[in-house]
This record gives sequence, C-alpha cells and structure tokens, in this order.
Amino acid sequence: MSEDLRRKGQKFANFMANLSDEQRAEGNKASIESVQNEFYRFKSHYNNGFCYLCHKELDSFSKKLPCIHWLLKPKGFKKKDILLIAEKYGFFQMQSLLRWYANEESFGKNINSLEDEGTGNKLSEVTIKYKNIEWSFSYAKSDYYGHEKSQHSKHAHYHFQMRVDNRSFINFNDYHLPFSEMDILNIEAIGSNAAKVKQRFTYGEGIDELMDELMTNEDFPEKVVTGEAYANSEKEADALFKIDSFVYAEEGQGIKGEDLYKIIQEAKAKGVPVASLLHKIPNATTQVIVSPGTGVVEQTPRTGGKNKKRHNK
Repeated sequence: MSEDLRRKGQKFANFMANLSDEQRAEGNKASIESVQNEFYRFKSHYNNGFCYLCHKELDSFSKKLPCIHWLLKPKGFKKKDILLIAEKYGFFQMQSLLRWYANEESFGKNINSLEDEGTGNKLSEVTIKYKNIEWSFSYAKSDYYGHEKSQHSKHAHYHFQMRVDNRSFINFNDYHLPFSEMDILNIEAIGSNAAKVKQRFTYGEGIDELMDELMTNEDFPEKVVTGEAYANSEKEADALFKIDSFVYAEEGQGIKGEDLYKIIQEAKAKGVPVASLLHKIPNATTQVIVSPGTGVVEQTPRTGGKNKKRHNK
C-alpha cells in the first residue's frame, strides 16, 4: 500500500473518530435512507430480471460494460473477467450486491462470516451462496498491507473464490484483486474505531449478523423461538436456526409424559416450535439454546477445503 493512500486512510479514520454522537446519528440516518432507496431500485430491477447497476438483463454479458451481475455467470463470462469487475467496483460494493442476491433466495442462511467457522487468521472471511453459485472473499493483514517481496501482489488486495455447481471456477490463489481507495478508507475507519464504526450490510445480513442480534437484542431470542422473527424450516437440513430445548423438573417434582405430549400436539396444531410452549409445563424450568442451523451455508475459508465446524454462539 502506498504511503499516500495509507495517510488518506488514517486521516479519514481520525475524521470518523472525532464526529460527535449527533453527527454520527445524522450520518447513519442519511446512509440508511440512501441504502433503502438503492435497495428498492435493486428489487424493482431484480424482479423483472434486470441488473439495477447497468440496466441490462441478468443473463447478459458484454466486455464493454463490466458489471457485478457477471458473477451470476451469464454465458460468455470467463474467470479472467473478474479482473474487469474488480477494477470498476470495490470489495464492499461487490459483496453488498452479492449479499442482496443471496437474501432474495433465502434470508440470512446463505451468508456466513462466522469467526469460528473461518481460519481464525484472516481479517475478513465470508462465504455467500445464491442458487448453484458460491462466492467467498478473504483477506489477511499481509494481504491488506501487500506482500513486499512479490511484484504482482505488493498492492493492498483481497482474494476471491467462485464455485459453480460445487466445482471450482475461480480459486483464491488465481488473482490478487486490488482494494479500491474507498475500500481502504472504510477499512481504516473500522480498524481504528471498532467500537463506533461498523460495516453494515443493510438488507444483506447473514447468519453472523443474526447471531449478533440474538446476543444484543433482548426480544430477538424469543421472536426466533416463536417463529415471529424468521420462519424456521421444519426440515432440519434447511433450518436457519438450530433450537435445542432443555426441560428441568423443579426440586422434589416430576415432569409428566402426558404434559409433554400435550405441548407437542399443541405446537403441531398451531404450527409453532415446541420450544415456544415449553414454559407451560407445570413444575419445570426450561432453557432454550439457539445456534446456526444446518441449513446455513458453510464457510469455504482460504485453507483448501470447507470448514465443517458448527458451534453455538
């Protein structure tokens, strides 16, 4: 990374750090409104089979007009064409739009940036799935600052992987894609002010963001358990969340099998999770643990294979 760009990044980080709470709130409000308007344009175009960026059909491809929608792999798109996309669009721009595509298919479960499913030694790792395509982004500290001893990767860069039908199309080590200047400004601001500045992917939230909300929003866990927040598939293989329920009899008391049976039947009749009704069992206390479900896409970290870990958070 050039010294000039690094100084710009640090200057922007200092500017963000010195904003008052009122200025930050106003900035957040304006940013959210801007993203909302952009997302509505995306939805309108997407529902009609068009890209809101280039206004071309989603299955179109033209070398004269590089666009992120090429990553949907229209006819004619080759692996080296990723370079044309990366020259025009930044790391965050690409990821934001791909997240929107993923959430059009199934909200939350097609995006995975969970730290405990990554390699543990990268600054950012995320896997995004849409239909038969899977994209992964990754960069470490050494990528961000550039590999000084390598002529073709001494610039600030990230790595990208793309699979189609579970087959490799672009590998992590094929290219060193450059961060845009705006990418670097954002990364510096986030890195210097992690408590105040966070990267948000509005309408592009994945399982990591949903699990964070479980930890910070008092009402959210109950809404997940009752199915009010997000509909959870009855099929375990498709589930967004894994809900484990534990029932403990109070001291000196017992739990009747007929009480459990009634709860199960009531849950079936109402079409709600059993966990949402366990509080009705007499003389018992309950504990419910929510974790990522088996329907959530697994991360494909930059290690040569999929990481099969799936922990509670």
